[in-house]
Amino acid sequence: MLNKKLTQQVDYILAGNDLLPPIVKVKYDPNDIMLSDPARIAKRLRQYILAQTVRLDMSHNFCGIFRFDGSVEADVFTRIGHKHFSTACGLYYRKYQENLATMEWQHSTANFAKIIDCGLVQYIDEIDKSLICYEGDREKAEFLKAMRTTCETMIMWAHKCAEACEAEAEKSDEARKKQLHEMADVLRHVPEYPARSFREGVQVVYMCYTYLPDSVGLLDRYLWRLYKQDIENGRLTRELAKEYVAELFIRLCAHTKITFGDAQSYFTAESHFAIGGTLPDGSDGYNELSDIIVDTMMELPIPRPQTSLRMTNKTPFEVFKKLLDCARRDKYMRFAFVADESRLKGLMSVAGIAWDDAINYTMVGCNEPALRGSIWFGGCTTNIARSLTNLLYYRTDDICSCTDFESLFAIYEEELEADITQILKYINGFHSIRQRDCNILSSIFIDGCIESAASVTASGGRLSITGSNMMGITCVIDSLSIIKQLVYEEKSISMRELVDIMKSDWAGDRGEELRAYILKKGRFFGNNDELSDGIARRFTDALWRHIKDKRDKFGNHLLIGTLAGYNPHFAEFGKTTEATPDGRHKGDAFMVGVGQTAGKDRNGLAALLKSVAQMDEHYILTGPFLCNAYLDENLIMKNENFEKTARVIYDYFKNGGLHIQLNYVSKEELLAARENPAEHASLRVRVSGYSGNFTQLRESIQDDVIRRTVVNGR
Repeated sequence: MLNKKLTQQVDYILAGNDLLPPIVKVKYDPNDIMLSDPARIAKRLRQYILAQTVRLDMSHNFCGIFRFDGSVEADVFTRIGHKHFSTACGLYYRKYQENLATMEWQHSTANFAKIIDCGLVQYIDEIDKSLICYEGDREKAEFLKAMRTTCETMIMWAHKCAEACEAEAEKSDEARKKQLHEMADVLRHVPEYPARSFREGVQVVYMCYTYLPDSVGLLDRYLWRLYKQDIENGRLTRELAKEYVAELFIRLCAHTKITFGDAQSYFTAESHFAIGGTLPDGSDGYNELSDIIVDTMMELPIPRPQTSLRMTNKTPFEVFKKLLDCARRDKYMRFAFVADESRLKGLMSVAGIAWDDAINYTMVGCNEPALRGSIWFGGCTTNIARSLTNLLYYRTDDICSCTDFESLFAIYEEELEADITQILKYINGFHSIRQRDCNILSSIFIDGCIESAASVTASGGRLSITGSNMMGITCVIDSLSIIKQLVYEEKSISMRELVDIMKSDWAGDRGEELRAYILKKGRFFGNNDELSDGIARRFTDALWRHIKDKRDKFGNHLLIGTLAGYNPHFAEFGKTTEATPDGRHKGDAFMVGVGQTAGKDRNGLAALLKSVAQMDEHYILTGPFLCNAYLDENLIMKNENFEKTARVIYDYFKNGGLHIQLNYVSKEELLAARENPAEHASLRVRVSGYSGNFTQLRESIQDDVIRRTVVNGR
């Protein structure tokens, strides 16, 4: 259980208080504008960081946190101070271009393993060696010198924190004095030098998270050596390790201040990380420290961080069952599940990532994959259903002349190719604007930026992934399935008749009758049905053919995702999309992720998961993939049904499934919460790779959660 000091921290932040110290404003020299961008940024970073206050009154074992205020180009996640990124967002963030593309946030993760194992002294040494290589390149030399200055600044900040601990110790009782002197000793060593203990490793993450406050990555992997060493030497107990991890998690939660009425401050997507997963030798990485992390999360009554269990083919059923049990009991819904086999194949065969790098991926944000010490350049969200409506509404004569489905699908692929080409243009345009920002701070923690002497914003990192989150994938699959079923197999309606009825938005007796028949008798995806499952494979195969040879301007291949994130892109794109053959009305929202909703999943959970598991033969859908399963509460909460449900989901991963997140709140309770939000303020649901308080979600997102069909256990 939490000790008194940690309980105080939790209560403090849940009451809406800020764990981080107040920002100290800095007045910069206006003549800094005469300096090069790297020199100006490094100078101002030093002024700003060293001006901040060291807060000790709420700390227990660790200190050294603060916030940036936008007066200098700071971390690459929040993009605070990144003016060109702000310009790009003003043009494209939630601005829907041609009903095809919009831009979203991007995520990254620092290489915490390196800073823990090597310390900033090695970074400085690497910078000095790189300076020799770029001796004749003034621009790159300026960038490297700025990185070196900033490494020194981070060391100076740690020493300032140590001095503050020592000064506070002189005013404290004996117990606290001992703690503060221990903290000072730690801060005089890390992050300057390699961590010697588990406590020092946690302190590195605790402090350096400020410099790239996104994901802490594979915490159970890079801290495992220090944990095991200290346990074996008798310097650490399991309970003390839990205390250290708990304080770190409280710090992660507090980074985004909990503000009453601010829905985002309650979301779990902040500080998403992963546990378990495949190790270099192919074994499963879930260990005793993973177990401590899970147990600690269950004891902490805070909405963040969230974690995904990376499932491998060797993950024991008992481990999965324990995490699923945590997921069903966790009122904050902070647990999700992803699988390694398909994800690793996608990273390697599609994105071209080497094995040694691919196995170190983590989950970030709403459900994006990011490699250790890298950035996910996948901020383009797109409407893939536009390729379908372009086919139906603008090439009606062409498709009405098709005598078989194969001919129609060939024309569809022309529209698909055109839209993918246009999507890539938007991605590259966004890249072009963003790369004008110079980032010094976070680039230090991104692998390869020292060697390339280039900012992470300009793809200076050794590794990166680009992708697109596609809205409307299930709509396309279902619509093509209905066309094949009705027009070419049953021959119950002609293609022109179907298009004319859709143009009327299913109006009139004939339209209403046909729509009712489709919704009742249509062979929809998610039912382990060969017609619709075959169309799903055909669609992803077509995506692969039209994407496999394309790269963005940084040379990255594309990984396709399906999540919507915080923003209701599925609804916004749906709002401007014509009626589709799957029975969808003009303007109706698409579903979130890949799966099935609205009564179209008729054969139960096992059938739904079988369809999803086998749809992608080429592993292109291994970006931020999302599969929602909305279960009858009895299937997950009643112990007599729980093991059977766990086995079904476990088999899904064994058969190639990539992701799942569960909702098991009754539809009646959701509707009651919408009617009387004050009485259901604490009700939480899984949304799109994250969880949030239902009553604080946007109405369109609430609609999506409500319309997800409860599936039974058949």
